[in-house]
Amino acid sequence: MSKMADDMQSSGLALAGVQFFFTLGWTVYALMLPGLLATAGIAASWLPMLLMVDQLIFAVMDIGFGVAADRIGEGYRRLAKLLLILSTLSAVAFMLLPMAAGLSSGILLSVLAIWVISTSVVRAPTLVLLAKQAKAAQQRSLVIWYIAGMGLALALSPFLGLWLKGADPRLPFTVSAVTLLLAVVVLLRVSGKGVATKGEENPPQPANFSAYAPLLVVLGLAAFGFQIHAFVNAAPLYMAQAAKESLPWLMPLLWVGFFVTLICVEPLVKRLGAMPMATLGILLTALSSYASAAVNGQNVLILLQLLAGAGWALAFAGLMEQAAVAGSCGAEGRFMGSFFAVTAICALARIAFATQWLPNLKDIQFVLPAALLLAAGLIAATMEATAGPRGNARKWAKTKPPSR
Repeated sequence: MSKMADDMQSSGLALAGVQFFFTLGWTVYALMLPGLLATAGIAASWLPMLLMVDQLIFAVMDIGFGVAADRIGEGYRRLAKLLLILSTLSAVAFMLLPMAAGLSSGILLSVLAIWVISTSVVRAPTLVLLAKQAKAAQQRSLVIWYIAGMGLALALSPFLGLWLKGADPRLPFTVSAVTLLLAVVVLLRVSGKGVATKGEENPPQPANFSAYAPLLVVLGLAAFGFQIHAFVNAAPLYMAQAAKESLPWLMPLLWVGFFVTLICVEPLVKRLGAMPMATLGILLTALSSYASAAVNGQNVLILLQLLAGAGWALAFAGLMEQAAVAGSCGAEGRFMGSFFAVTAICALARIAFATQWLPNLKDIQFVLPAALLLAAGLIAATMEATAGPRGNARKWAKTKPPSR
């Protein structure tokens, strides 16, 4: 048993590493893209559109790879080979981006398209790869590791921005590409033995997707609201209470709250269930977001941002846990792919909000996140009430009859 636990921990740590380097690589890309566009002679006004197209491609690829993974079934080697090929292509394209910018706008956009399409395989597909092998009881651990890698990278992102200021883009692009590719290779090496192959007696069948759809609605409302709060509103809220020079030290605090709270996820899921924990987290985030716009004082604002991060950790982990279990066993790709596709669409909407819609929505900028999160929380609470006091994703699924 200890051997299986050690292997599981190795796979989870490798998964966290992939998400950590993927998120940092995306940060490098987003920070350096304006300079690349200027070098290629592309107007800065194209920046938001390109970032939104990136998210749209991510959404399509998340679903497409998920469906393909379900069709392949338990063919780990075929999935792993596809991931390795596309990850290698992604690394090469990422390293070539600074060079392509110096050649022409057409070459830059072509290389950029290749990178976005190929790099999408390290989002949902890496989790799907492990979930295809994992027993239902192992899903929670994979979810926590995945989120931990992402959360730690987001906490470090503001400091990365300081380090990259004025840097030659070739170095950070090369380092990001190589580290991510190495992380994927490590993941593929350990995952072949790191997660117990399925073989459960009478494993659950996947949930009915129509019963799963309301969770995607909750996720969409909550993620859009949270992203506006974290990526659009946080900076002006802090600047109303502190000097601009303090922002790199203040902005990560939300993600510190997020990362630290992941320690509590597993015991809370065991005690409350995934959906009740997610509902609690969504409502806590809504309250913290609303109060952040009303308080007067830097210390109180810091506390509220920590609470918002903590609430989102509970919300996101609970919703992802619900999605992972609902897809077991056999539809992990479709369920998790659609989950991450919704997060990509929310990122697209958040970029549109910040760059296109904000001038007309200034009056509701700071209350909109709380309103969206509150609506998501009420829907989640209704779902839980109709599912019963211990409702969870397994109640959506049929259990396979025992073999005779």
